[in-house]
Amino acid sequence: WGGFTPLHYAALHGNRALVDLFLSAGADPNLTCDAGQTAFHFACQGNLYIIHQMMQYGADLRLIDLQGKTSLHHAVTGGSIAVHYLWETGMFRFTDTDMYQVTPLHLAASTGNTEVVRYLRCAVDAVDQQGATALHVAAERGGVEVCWILLQRTGCRMLHQKNHSGLTPLDLSKQGKTFHQQLTKLLSRYINEPIHHKPRESHLYYWTLFFPSLSGAAILLIAAMLGGYGGVICGLLFPWLARSIFTQYHRMTTYQLPNPVYLGTLIAGLFHSLLCFYGKMMPVWPTSALTQVSMVHFSILLGLFCKVLTQDPGALDREESDPRFSCIADLVENNQSPQRFCPYCELFQPDYTKHCKLCEVCIKDYDHHCLFLNRCIGRGNHRLFLFFILSMAAAHLLFVATGISYLYSKMPGGSHSLSLWLTLLGEEFWVAVMMVMNALTLLWEVWLLIEQFDAVATGTTTYFRQCESAARQRSLAQRWVIALSFLLEGRRR
Repeated sequence: WGGFTPLHYAALHGNRALVDLFLSAGADPNLTCDAGQTAFHFACQGNLYIIHQMMQYGADLRLIDLQGKTSLHHAVTGGSIAVHYLWETGMFRFTDTDMYQVTPLHLAASTGNTEVVRYLRCAVDAVDQQGATALHVAAERGGVEVCWILLQRTGCRMLHQKNHSGLTPLDLSKQGKTFHQQLTKLLSRYINEPIHHKPRESHLYYWTLFFPSLSGAAILLIAAMLGGYGGVICGLLFPWLARSIFTQYHRMTTYQLPNPVYLGTLIAGLFHSLLCFYGKMMPVWPTSALTQVSMVHFSILLGLFCKVLTQDPGALDREESDPRFSCIADLVENNQSPQRFCPYCELFQPDYTKHCKLCEVCIKDYDHHCLFLNRCIGRGNHRLFLFFILSMAAAHLLFVATGISYLYSKMPGGSHSLSLWLTLLGEEFWVAVMMVMNALTLLWEVWLLIEQFDAVATGTTTYFRQCESAARQRSLAQRWVIALSFLLEGRRR
């Protein structure tokens, strides 16, 4: 059907074993189906090993299908590494067009492939047969993130460019019905900017950073004005605030900015906890040794916080690129994962290295990108991060214990009925709310520390868990001894 050979089907489904069987049995990788596509065109949409395999068996890279699309056009579906692999052959350009003047960038914008859009190094203002740029295509499809990437690359002048029907990207966006409403707001915001201005979100960034602190303070002030009903108000409004905070993840994927709302949440927690601790609870015991101990501990905690925000997480320099490989073909021939090549930094990554799309850099011994710190955690700051989490857990435990003691001191002597406790919690809603938040955060940090220590015990990171079975073979005591030695010595085993 449609002129497909068995090799077409095997390549389309990425079946490496079948492709090898058919090629070794004499299958021709250059036979075309009724649409003029070869099995190699299908291979370019997926498995890099199959692409390499077919090239060894004489696949003709110069063949185009009946629409004039080259193998590079088809590789857009396969991702940026497949595109770069074909580009390495020297037979393709990123500006190649089909019979409709469609470039690979047009196709990437049409499919919403942000990885390839970010990677392709070609003229963004290239137009197809209908006069449409890649921005027109993305706007018509409602691709918010693609439009944002293209605007950052070229500036706002692209918003004024019209296709042959006289429509701008904003006009096309207004005609859509899916994600177009959000996109229309975005494009409308920048269409009146100077044409060479490249959009940034600095004002929204800082507003989002301080949103948790300001909103939390506003809720507490409203509750304080309502007296005994303050606890009820906090019980209603703080879940709303939590929902507002933790649904802000779309800002990372839409605008490719490290999401500031999580860092703002951490800052808000520190600020309100310190204010409640020293402004509300500690005056009850002004001469207590706990006051001096807590001040020293919180000073260390804030110092670690500033340090972990500023210390290099272990960015990979060009000189540290894996010297064993010079092109993607070297990776394939040595049966290494093609993902070890970073198309953004154009580096061959050593073991346990990953490119962070939020930080736009490759990180050695990549563990994770911490949303609450807006920083990657890697070789340069992993041990510091663990010390910071341990200090945070101790601070939360101290706060909860002190809060319980404070509430007991406020209870009338010899009476601990439920009604009195509920009345007390309503009156001391500030302490009660902060105790609940600190207790929940403490539980999350204990889970995080267990995950981190298990990763260290395997000699890897939480992102790269290839040796996870080795961790299960060790006893809990052995794993914690290895993790503690990492904290003290800073070396993995």
